[in-house]
Amino acid sequence: MNINELGKRIPLEGTINTRSLAGYETFDHRRIKEKRILRSDALIRITENDKRYFHDVLNLKLDIDLRGNAEIASNPDQKVEGCEFFHCPIEEDLNKALPNPYPHPDYHIKDPALNGTVEYLFRLDPRGDATRAFETIYRNFVSNPYSIAHYEILLKRILNNKEGSVLFHCADGKDRCGTGVALFLSVLGVPRETIFYDYLKTNEYTKAKADAREKYLREVCHMEDEIVIQSVRTVAGVRENYLKAAFDTIDNKFGGFDSYLHNQLHFTDEMIQEMRDNYLE
Repeated sequence: MNINELGKRIPLEGTINTRSLAGYETFDHRRIKEKRILRSDALIRITENDKRYFHDVLNLKLDIDLRGNAEIASNPDQKVEGCEFFHCPIEEDLNKALPNPYPHPDYHIKDPALNGTVEYLFRLDPRGDATRAFETIYRNFVSNPYSIAHYEILLKRILNNKEGSVLFHCADGKDRCGTGVALFLSVLGVPRETIFYDYLKTNEYTKAKADAREKYLREVCHMEDEIVIQSVRTVAGVRENYLKAAFDTIDNKFGGFDSYLHNQLHFTDEMIQEMRDNYLE
């Protein structure tokens, strides 16, 4: 199967980044089964048609939400009939480990979500530049004890799902979720080249969001700070160096993925084989 035919967006009405991981091939030439594992952005705007599709077509049995308590409280997932909801926050608080915002101009951004994005950028970098700042976030995903513990919980919940499909997501389905997907695919034995292919597919499905954000900043807010404008675009998607920073941390700090899987995520050889038998054909 041509890899370019894989990782396509499932055309739901209320999400932009819902995708199946089916069809990706492992080192030993097995493939991920159909209708077993899905990645997505949050299910906060799914329609009745979407709910029926999840239930009738995808047989969704488990929705794992990687967002924090505050995110869920303000924007909870819509419920799907026959589907269990499970909360597995990857970070205790999105801003807990970050400094107060660096001094920056008031850009008069009335859109609260976009204003929050700009404030977040200035917590990461004095210029609001996301080019390298997100590498730190991804290193923390795989090295912070709280995050490691919850990625372990995520993978073990996936392991124990024996029928129907399981979906996991964060807010936009790209960073916390993207790292979780990378770990899951690594457990199955999917090559990193394929993992990066799937990871970068996000940019296709979030481009319209990035375009809209840039247009709003330029035409409504009359912003002229190109660093901030381009960083806001960057935050809408993903970059290869982000996930590479996570893998480099696993390789250099933890002795490679096999060591990380056994010693940090506490998977035994038997559990690894069970995961593969459960999701591969």
